[in-house]
Amino acid sequence: MSAWTELGDRCWVRRYREWDLNVGLVVGSESAVVIDTRASAAQAAELLAEIRELTDVPVRWVVNTHAHFDHTFGNGVFTEAGATSFAQENAAAALADRGPALQSRYAHDPADPDFPDIAPAVLTEVANTKLVAVDNTFAVAKVIDLGDRRVELLHLGNGHTDGDVVAVVPDVDVFFAGDLIEESAPPSYGDDSYPLEWADTVDRLIGLLSATAKVVPGHGAVVDAEFVRDQAGDLGTVANTISGLHHAGTSLEDALAHTDDWPWPAAHVEHAVRRGYATLGIPRRPTLPILGQA
Repeated sequence: MSAWTELGDRCWVRRYREWDLNVGLVVGSESAVVIDTRASAAQAAELLAEIRELTDVPVRWVVNTHAHFDHTFGNGVFTEAGATSFAQENAAAALADRGPALQSRYAHDPADPDFPDIAPAVLTEVANTKLVAVDNTFAVAKVIDLGDRRVELLHLGNGHTDGDVVAVVPDVDVFFAGDLIEESAPPSYGDDSYPLEWADTVDRLIGLLSATAKVVPGHGAVVDAEFVRDQAGDLGTVANTISGLHHAGTSLEDALAHTDDWPWPAAHVEHAVRRGYATLGIPRRPTLPILGQA
């Protein structure tokens, strides 16, 4: 699982066992960019050594697809080696705001019920990693020049978080989508997700995909445009079901107990329901017609 897979000319992905995370590498004539940096300084140092086995072109750029620790906590290893980091402005703020709290959690209890296969020693490394601020932020789009090719960074809207970035390598038709798309598990609805907007954001991604595009999800195997369309449909089903329950006057408690219509187990969409209802507000009970009136 942990080996470089070439997606096109000097464009690779490496899939790691921990969190089933994907890391991207794009190399140009003058510099290289790493897309996501793993979950700790120790893991990032391992990644940097593995990059050096592949190329000696300097890694001058780091891109975070969003703020979550498994994608970002390794940034410091690369910036200390001379790289400049980029993230969408909301992601940079979330990393600074939420990162220390997560480290404190793992420092007190190096176990994660959501990831029981992750060894306590790995979570201790996460807790002990020195966090660094993102060097450069952007709102909607940014282009990184590697010399003879470019990488385009696009914020297409809210979804998995409000700081999701798709890194596009146009000359090889590769899209690093981060956790906007997942292959090895259903898309993850956390307490910072946007379930009512996610499908629309993925639809914007679909509008950029050709029939031969390769899409690298945040976790799992590389997929194609058809997979992305199917997942967008499931994300849309979740959004429409939440909106429909709310419009019908269903309480949050009853919506959480709803078991029909979801494309995934109801337990998986609990955060989606809570987040959707927080956006939509307290549902109104349907108004019953007065007898004798049309």
